[in-house]
Amino acid sequence: MKLSDSEFVAAQYRDSANFDARVRIYELCDVNPERWPRWLFARLGLRAGERVLEVGCGTGNLWRENAERIPKGVSLVLTDLSAGMLDEARKRLGELRPQPEFRAADAQSLPFPDASFDVAIANHMLYHVPDRVRALRELARVLRAGGRLFAGTYPWTHLLELRELVERFGLSGAMLPVRRDANEFDLEHAADELAAVVRVERIQRRDSALAVTDPELLVAYVRSFVDDAQAIEPLRAHVARQIELAGAFYIQISAGLITAVKP
Repeated sequence: MKLSDSEFVAAQYRDSANFDARVRIYELCDVNPERWPRWLFARLGLRAGERVLEVGCGTGNLWRENAERIPKGVSLVLTDLSAGMLDEARKRLGELRPQPEFRAADAQSLPFPDASFDVAIANHMLYHVPDRVRALRELARVLRAGGRLFAGTYPWTHLLELRELVERFGLSGAMLPVRRDANEFDLEHAADELAAVVRVERIQRRDSALAVTDPELLVAYVRSFVDDAQAIEPLRAHVARQIELAGAFYIQISAGLITAVKP
């Protein structure tokens, strides 16, 4: 599986079903009570009156889970390549005031003038972009001088136990392989890519774990990548047995935030 394959991305994010199945396991099983959207928002340092762009906004989780923390006067522009995901974001953020501007847009060719945003956010989406160099240049272009770019991504060890599991049970292509791919936009190399277009100021990391006590949550996660009930059944039985013996199936999770500034 290549995360930036355009056909894979289009199929995965045609609507929010697969995305929701994956988010749910984090919502219910993360042992850290401060979930990623809250952790991330606390580090954005948004200021009253700023114009903020999010590319690849998905269902708008970042803003829905932090609605009460958005400073007054912040103007949100939320974009996604998928019309289905963008429609879901509109529904789920229907009560947010003021309403964001929603735009279908490709991060590789943003439909905005130069220097039109104070902040740009690319939260766990740049690894889906075929031409990241072009996308990063576009993000830098639409930022004003001194504007901040925030890029979220994973280290290569994220979900390692789950990736080992799907590989052991022959579900090839369901997830990234256990071995690191040097071409992926992971936390180990992402800052180097950003540094080519903006000034990287810091890298922050959040480490936690999933304690899965319901095997169906894990099965739903895997099925969001590969819908083969017969192939997944041995995996389900194994996870259920592990939960019976240990009380939970534990999976290490990590994510990082790279903060950069346009000179």
